[in-house]
Amino acid sequence: MSPDRRSVGERRSPEAGGALYPLPMTILTAHGTGNRFVVLVDPDATRRLSAELTVALCDASGGTAADGAIRIAPTADGGVVMDHRNADGSLALMCGNGVRVVARVALEHGLVPADATTLTVHSASGPKPVTVRRDADGAFASAAVSMGAPVRDPEQVGFASGWARPDFGGRWHLEDVPLAFDVVSMGNPHAVVAVEDVALAPLDTLGLDLQSHPAFADSVNVGFVAHTDRDRLDLRVLERGVGETASCGTGASAAVAVMRDRGLVDERVEVHLPGGVLIITDTGEELILEGPAIIEGPAALDAAFAARVAAFASDGWATEA
Repeated sequence: MSPDRRSVGERRSPEAGGALYPLPMTILTAHGTGNRFVVLVDPDATRRLSAELTVALCDASGGTAADGAIRIAPTADGGVVMDHRNADGSLALMCGNGVRVVARVALEHGLVPADATTLTVHSASGPKPVTVRRDADGAFASAAVSMGAPVRDPEQVGFASGWARPDFGGRWHLEDVPLAFDVVSMGNPHAVVAVEDVALAPLDTLGLDLQSHPAFADSVNVGFVAHTDRDRLDLRVLERGVGETASCGTGASAAVAVMRDRGLVDERVEVHLPGGVLIITDTGEELILEGPAIIEGPAALDAAFAARVAAFASDGWATEA
């Protein structure tokens, strides 16, 4: 490790002549199909995750360039809580990729039994049951998340439909944003736009216009989806508080929900995103999201990080062992 960078799980003790000693916490980087997070393990459930700390942790200049930060702590029911903020510090209600990452970190860092096959992750939008898939050697292979049933009612999605008009296919149209879209909530709001080719999707222009439109008082995740076959969709997502993301589990679920309603895809669909493939299964009662979760290792941050960010200490993460 270079002299000016170190894991946040360590600090230098003046009394020990500059030697490293551990702190009672672990800060990791991890991702689900390229959707990258800084993960803070809080085994005593005594710390918090502030907007200020999140922004600093996710900043590329600090060493991570993540889409968000997640605090994980055990709960009384034997599950874990997922305290999640987007890269800009805003609260994230739900994240399918994040839930899978949380499940794997919980298994491998002692928050739940290491051999557990199921666990519950408590997100801001409610509890999410997770089933752990293992390979022939018993190692973590993937996780399947019970995402619940998609919600299409505009009011429940957070969409003021008075701004728009529906067409005969049920898609919405705004006067000042020339896109036809569906609205879906998967615990967080999504606008789904069907396109011929996701590579040509106007994320940076019309996508941003739709995301910032006052019809969505709390903003919205915008997904551009291309139907390629009955068992495959291509998708790019403009995530609120993040920008374009390599992957979005709730966005993949929302896209499948829309295409299922239109009779274009079967019960099991592979959703291809820039960061990888997610599998969505429609059980008739809910959607199941399955995909990998990768722990990269301890977060490597600027050596002056704790001194630069006052929130780091005030959130409780700089407490010495």
